[in-house]
Amino acid sequence: MHPIVDKFIEGQLPETLAETLMAGNLPVPPLDLLQALAHAVFKGLPLAPKALETLLGMPEKFLANAIVGPVQPEAPLGLILLHRKEPGLLETALLHENITSEWIERAVPFLPGSVLEIALNNQVLWLERPVILDLLETHPEADYQIKRRVNEFRRDVLRLVSAEVVQERLEIIDEVEAGRLDRAWSELPLPKDSPLEESTVDHTASLSRVAAETGEDIPLRLAQRVMKLRTNQKIMLAIKGGKEERTLLIREANRLIQVNVVRNGRITEGEIAFIAQMRSVNDEVIRIITSNREWMKKYSIVRNIVMNPKTPLAISLNFFKRLIDMDLKILVRDKGVAEILRREAKRYLTLKTST
Repeated sequence: MHPIVDKFIEGQLPETLAETLMAGNLPVPPLDLLQALAHAVFKGLPLAPKALETLLGMPEKFLANAIVGPVQPEAPLGLILLHRKEPGLLETALLHENITSEWIERAVPFLPGSVLEIALNNQVLWLERPVILDLLETHPEADYQIKRRVNEFRRDVLRLVSAEVVQERLEIIDEVEAGRLDRAWSELPLPKDSPLEESTVDHTASLSRVAAETGEDIPLRLAQRVMKLRTNQKIMLAIKGGKEERTLLIREANRLIQVNVVRNGRITEGEIAFIAQMRSVNDEVIRIITSNREWMKKYSIVRNIVMNPKTPLAISLNFFKRLIDMDLKILVRDKGVAEILRREAKRYLTLKTST
């Protein structure tokens, strides 16, 4: 490499010259400049922000020409893959003779969907690091064709999972593509054993009760699919799944599953109001609901929280004064809640009516 770049990498370049180099204003070969920028970024040097600014300002053609031919060390390829988005430039880096499986693994989460197939087609690299397939499958921009091919590769090439699991995944992808399953199903991780022993809710047996409680007519096939999932998959489905999935999963005994249902970005206030009165939910679910100011502006949610015997007493005592008189009278007569809560509600109601 150019002597200036060598000195920079060795930490021997004066600060002023180093700043000028990071700005791209010294007469060094393009590839050597990229080596210096990559060194600053990946080593976390103080000049890393300036290095990234320079990289992002470089023309695509300049960068493409810079990486024609051998690139050793290969850090400039990784720098481009992690921080540039032009499909043509990324293709050049992904197909480069010096790209390694380590850099592909690191870069996949940052790649745009338009170039994922290039990484998928490089079997040599993902055979070295099968985790690349996992990253491609769970990439937010991976389409169903990518997901299907990943699962087929697992079965036909790597044989990492059983044929039964692969077939089920392919069926799920087909149903998602046909609109019969929520998109979140296609993003489920591979099943793995949970370290904890836990009971599984028989959702198929309780579908009529679920329909009566929520008005949700959940297909039997969906309930059966949920029953088959391992804990890690249920947690992911709780985080991203649709309303029907949330309705089933909130009934799971596992705390993490319940907690992630209420943290699902698609959950509605109506669902929260229903969950707030469930006696089977974990205390942490109640605490998450009451910590959300927007939800606690809704009277139905406040009422259900206060009247739920599962709600921690301190929380009920904090919110019961927001109840209307009719609900306060119901609370006073409800022997399912703590005696101290009923007593405080009665005292408050008496105080209100006497003033």
